[in-house]
Amino acid sequence: MEEWLERTWPGLVAFLRAPATVIGLVTFSLVCFVASVLCATWAVRRLPVDYLLGEPARQRRTGWDVALWVLRNLVGLVLLVLGALMLVLPGQGVLTIVAALGLMDFHSKHRLERWLMLRPRVFAVINRLRLRVGHPPLLSPGPSHLEGSH
Repeated sequence: MEEWLERTWPGLVAFLRAPATVIGLVTFSLVCFVASVLCATWAVRRLPVDYLLGEPARQRRTGWDVALWVLRNLVGLVLLVLGALMLVLPGQGVLTIVAALGLMDFHSKHRLERWLMLRPRVFAVINRLRLRVGHPPLLSPGPSHLEGSH
């Protein structure tokens, strides 16, 4: 595989093997990791206690709200692509993808968030974090949701 890659794209292989590229990718990876952890911690602290109990209310959007929605989704899309790339390059790909999905607004987002956050280990970590920063734990909708049935 490596020989084929070198024959097909010698410039790309040389670029990826360059020490400056490796240092840049490692630095980028560390920055993304720290940013993802900080963003996730900030987001978990902001959640209302009853966040997992129902669907959030949809609000009417003004012009600025639409502009902010577009900007958030564009940034989220960029993070999603970077996270996918980090699955094969150095970096915290899964964590970056989760941060991207958290930032974006799309149909069934709340359902995906509930499914992920109600995994027993994830739910326990979220509530430990909330307790550590002085916030009450999230309320669980019940055992049927913890088993994955909706």
